[in-house]
Amino acid sequence: MNFKTLFLCACLSIVPAFAGKIITYTATSKVSQEEANNAAIAGVAKQVKSKISASQTQTKYEDINNGESTLGETYRANNNVKSNVVLKGVKVVPVQTDKGFKATATLDMDELTADLQFHLKTLKQEIADLEKSARQAIDDRKYVNAVNDLSTAEEKVNDYNVYLLQLADIYPLDDSHRLQHGLPEIEKILVERISSITITTTAEPNFELTRAEMPAWNVIVKDSFGPLPGFPVVARQSMTLSERRTQNNGIATFNLRNVNFEKGPYVIIVEPNLPYELLRKTGKTKALEVPYTVRQSRCEVKLQCEYIANVCNAIENALSKKSISVSTDNANAPSINTEISTSPRGKTGRLSSFDVSLSLKGKNINFWSNAKGVGKSEVDAVISAIKKTDFSSLQQQLQSTCK
Repeated sequence: MNFKTLFLCACLSIVPAFAGKIITYTATSKVSQEEANNAAIAGVAKQVKSKISASQTQTKYEDINNGESTLGETYRANNNVKSNVVLKGVKVVPVQTDKGFKATATLDMDELTADLQFHLKTLKQEIADLEKSARQAIDDRKYVNAVNDLSTAEEKVNDYNVYLLQLADIYPLDDSHRLQHGLPEIEKILVERISSITITTTAEPNFELTRAEMPAWNVIVKDSFGPLPGFPVVARQSMTLSERRTQNNGIATFNLRNVNFEKGPYVIIVEPNLPYELLRKTGKTKALEVPYTVRQSRCEVKLQCEYIANVCNAIENALSKKSISVSTDNANAPSINTEISTSPRGKTGRLSSFDVSLSLKGKNINFWSNAKGVGKSEVDAVISAIKKTDFSSLQQQLQSTCK
């Protein structure tokens, strides 16, 4: 296969400018029209102090013809226009020539500067509006609204500075471009207000749960003026359980489901649902803790297991994690028969995998599961599958006989 060397040639076309307000650049390419277009835009961008990066790709190859090998390489340079100036109004006129491709880019500087000036004026007004809105939200004690307004305003300040730097490259700045705002002062007031907030609960010192649900309990939120309405609070454990906003009386009611039950920690964390950095500034990172205890009912069964001891012990251990114990002397304990069947899946190295079916049956009890087990032997695979089995449904079937 023959490889053709690709190259890009760009040249500056000197065109008389209209009062210095028009910038042009002409580029040619033997590669493609897109290459010529990009080079022309890059030439214009470079003249307004833009940052241009060029990526260069070099590919080596071996050409074999009639048994003879020839080493060579191809080279291609691409102009990637990464400008710190938004080239508003740049126009590209592509022209295909006999020797390749050609393009001329033209930029009206008046149009570019007018666009940047418009963005700056718009952002300045938006920041002023958000500043006014944030102050009003603080006066109305709608602190979460003030937080959102401040966050949005700060983002717009960053945008303003970006556009201002772009304009500074091509236009003389004066005092009219200076951005004046009172966001730091507003944040200081907001921090003082949130620092005064207290979060308490009417919950009993300790809930005792018999299942993974908590009865309803209240959180009371107050600031220096009294009960605080519309304030966001969140209840968490390893994940967010619920988010609430306080009512007009400053109270938020939590009625939680799926709390930690089989294992701890047995405590609910309640805290303001606000950005962490703000909580750090206000000293509100220490959350309210609502503890509880768990009382699990215990079930006893008589397990009829005719398999080897290792397998039967694995079943007993798995049942004990669901508070189901195996009894030999409780005459009232329901009797459960065990059936296990296996089906080989395959072998990898020293390990064999099996599909393991386990069923436990008795009076009003019918439990079945299927799991994949892997081990050095069939017994090891069965034990592995038992450890993966969820006995929750069996626990539910035994509820009527549990203590």
